[in-house]
Amino acid sequence: MLWRQVCCKFRRGSVPAKVTANTTNLIIRPRMLKYINYQLDPDDAVQAQLEQAISSQINQRYTSNTRAFTQYIPSVVSMIEQHAIQQFSIFCTCKGELNIVDFATGRVWYSDSPFDEVADEVQSFCQQAPFIDLNSTAPAEKTIWQTEPLPASVDAVLMFGLGLGYQLNELLQNVRVKYLVVYEPSLDALVCTMQANDWQQLFETAAALGTQIFLQLGNDGSSVPEDLVELLQAEQIKRVYLYRHRFHPVMDKVIHFLHTSSGQPQQLFAASQHFLPYENFYDYVSERSNNVLGNQTPILEEKVNTLLDKNMAALQKFYPAVFKAIEKHSNQHWHLATDSNGNANLYHPERNALFYNDLEADSAQLLEYFSSHPFKDDVILGQKTGRKLSSFLHFQYVEKLQPIIRTIYTETRQLPDTINSLIIFGIGLGKHIELLTRQRHIDNLYICEPNLDFFKASLEVTDWAALFEQADQNSTRIYLNLGGDGTEYFYDLMAQFYKVGAYSIADTYMLSTYYNEQMQKAISELRSQLKVVLAIGEYYDHAKFGIAHTYASLKNKHKFMRADTTEAANLLKELPVFIIGNGPSLDQNFEHIKQYRDQVLLISCGTALKALYQQGIRPDFHAEVEQNRATYDWVTQIDDADYLRQIRLISVNGMHPDTAALFKETLLAFKDGESSTYVFNGGLKKQGYELASLSYAYPTVTNLVVNYMLKLGARLLYLFGVDLGFVDVRYHHSQHSAYFKPTGEEIYNYQQAHGGAMPAQGNFRPVVFTKAEFDVSRKLMEQALNKVSNKLEVYNCSDGVKIKGATTLHADNILLPDVQLDKERLLFQVIEQAYFSDLSQYADLIYQKFDQSLFDSSLTEWLAILDTPVQTKTDALALIKQQWAFLRSRATVEGDLTFCLLYGSSNYISGIMTKLASSMNEDDEKALANFHEIGGILKSYLSDVKADYFAAPLASDKATVNYLFGS
Repeated sequence: MLWRQVCCKFRRGSVPAKVTANTTNLIIRPRMLKYINYQLDPDDAVQAQLEQAISSQINQRYTSNTRAFTQYIPSVVSMIEQHAIQQFSIFCTCKGELNIVDFATGRVWYSDSPFDEVADEVQSFCQQAPFIDLNSTAPAEKTIWQTEPLPASVDAVLMFGLGLGYQLNELLQNVRVKYLVVYEPSLDALVCTMQANDWQQLFETAAALGTQIFLQLGNDGSSVPEDLVELLQAEQIKRVYLYRHRFHPVMDKVIHFLHTSSGQPQQLFAASQHFLPYENFYDYVSERSNNVLGNQTPILEEKVNTLLDKNMAALQKFYPAVFKAIEKHSNQHWHLATDSNGNANLYHPERNALFYNDLEADSAQLLEYFSSHPFKDDVILGQKTGRKLSSFLHFQYVEKLQPIIRTIYTETRQLPDTINSLIIFGIGLGKHIELLTRQRHIDNLYICEPNLDFFKASLEVTDWAALFEQADQNSTRIYLNLGGDGTEYFYDLMAQFYKVGAYSIADTYMLSTYYNEQMQKAISELRSQLKVVLAIGEYYDHAKFGIAHTYASLKNKHKFMRADTTEAANLLKELPVFIIGNGPSLDQNFEHIKQYRDQVLLISCGTALKALYQQGIRPDFHAEVEQNRATYDWVTQIDDADYLRQIRLISVNGMHPDTAALFKETLLAFKDGESSTYVFNGGLKKQGYELASLSYAYPTVTNLVVNYMLKLGARLLYLFGVDLGFVDVRYHHSQHSAYFKPTGEEIYNYQQAHGGAMPAQGNFRPVVFTKAEFDVSRKLMEQALNKVSNKLEVYNCSDGVKIKGATTLHADNILLPDVQLDKERLLFQVIEQAYFSDLSQYADLIYQKFDQSLFDSSLTEWLAILDTPVQTKTDALALIKQQWAFLRSRATVEGDLTFCLLYGSSNYISGIMTKLASSMNEDDEKALANFHEIGGILKSYLSDVKADYFAAPLASDKATVNYLFGS
């Protein structure tokens, strides 16, 4: 413990000087969403001026506080010197005050005037302070916390949460406290308060009042029972006051324990007490939610509610499945309550937390801010390519569109009166939804709320029945996605988007109405996945080459996996499989791989092949997933044709024929969602062949291999170098691979090419770093593992990201029986039973069913549609819908490749057109001119597609990365 008595004299008025800017007076800053961007001045120059004005005060305060702690609690100084900031930091608000931000989430603790907020909080605490009794009394029914006006002099206050520390000075200004114990689990908060609060003043004040201050730093309150025992040894204390300054998953459990144990010394002082955090999604409360002190007494009483009956009847009529679920649901965590201001609110009894400050005001404020700062995800800005694919027709036209795209995003727009699509994350009590639908016409409203407690409570507050009836009368759509954990948002929403055209994602606004850690993670994942739909969908060149390469694979008698692999599974289910990725940790595991080489099935993934070759290791299988010819360039960095000829290649349809020709034989499976899969797998089914199609074979080759082996029936997998991240961005792959020169120098600047990194949970260490593609890879790998119902053992021996479903295992701890394995005979049997050996007779039969004249006529008709005059916003939106309807109609025309070849490219360009048209004013000549320019670019694109395709429909891709290797 850090018991230390401090003494000083109190000085008034020593708080950070406030710098105000008139420009912020009219800005609405929603209290429900406490993000840093809401508290910064919109004028960067003004914000910079505020920060400059306060920076000298921060430095002076920090220096002064360091001297004060050196005098009174020197051990704190060493703690600060040894501590590296991990989560919380200070920043300057638009009002020139300091606040705390969680830089991982952008969330802030206080309002933009923290000092006033804390002063009001202390006054509230003095008026009604929660307390517990330490001596034996007849325990009362403690459904709410016991509170009373704070006496002028008290024995002890336990404070939970340090924050900026202002409340300490303010409290001692109002009351004499003999023992003040402060619990703060995060040392980041200590660094923040060192820069903000006047500790010299605090120490002097405490000395003058005879106050002993005990800082329990890095302590989440779990030591409270033994601390109380130690406190009682110093003095006979009967009553202790509890000051909660922040909600915290463990400290709230401690506080709940203290209140429920009040007056029961045996229970209060039990040293064996263990406090588990609140981890359930339903129990989440942000750091500074309403009723942080816990001294309000909300009213929980059931009333006859005609609105509830009306809403339930409407649910039964329009959403019968939702009706059944809500009828059975009983709120367990959050309840509808009336707060001390007489307003409806959501109340969490155990954590004594309220959701709203003021339901009506918070809802109106949220919408006012959203209306002037509407969020549209930039889902169409992410489609870029480097030198490798610069020859692709699609990316040449992406480059032509970039100047127009940049123009679209330089303009600030208000939320329009008519909204095509809006996704609202979070219902709460639903008042913001009721208000928004009164103010705006919304064609497609998607509402996501994982917390059923919230939705059920909202049925007594918000007139959902009127919303549903209005949507029915106006022929608009309200889609409810309730419950779950958010992982299904993408699939559910995409099923809805495809009904109106996936391009409409580009005209979709998003409103997150409250913060919840797990929901925010689900939203972030949804945004990443939506970007994939338009930004990296299957564009024309990919579809064309996929069809051409699959045709070549059939002609070259590559073997395709059967849908039924039961017999092969019986052979592989007991065989250990080593999957070798090219992550940096591979360099620590070569000796382990050599040790077990002959006892396992060894599979190299992508660029890991050269690293194995350098170490004298030959895999049984090599895997590639990309269809462009760059795979040939990477593989041939191994200048040993005999080595490659002893290895079998596994991949998905679309593998480049030049790469396939390097290996002993090629084993393929179809990949879900590819145009080439639709063309050839569909055609083979008509011939009576049932072939496997993999769902999780992307975005990295390790995803392919895991999915591939699970389909073949392997049930014992070991992952090496499947880092999906790195500890050091300069060491991003195995240094024995083609990513590095023999000198250890990168062949290109990886960080510059792929961007920075984001933190992720590590497999062997708390934190490693990853990038967006790797994070998607991890999620899809976890889904693939989760889908396998049979007995499955997966061991992650990689020093990279944590993969759920895979057990962490250091390679030193691998235990495999030393058995003699006739691997070649086993593989021959597996391939014989799991693959069709020769489907070459069907290549031409299937491909020739697609009539090139149909494609030609469809492109001609499409070009004619684009000649439709567009003079207004209405005309522009109508043209986009007409184009989508036409493309959808081509999907049902047998023998027409139009939809297969151009669906992805059309979605991308239609998304840009939609984004522009939706923000167009009726007299916006510039926007109209931009729209016409995009239409012209699309016409040129389609004309070039026609010429390109008919010139060489079955030509193979010629992309190269030889420039990386100096050739």
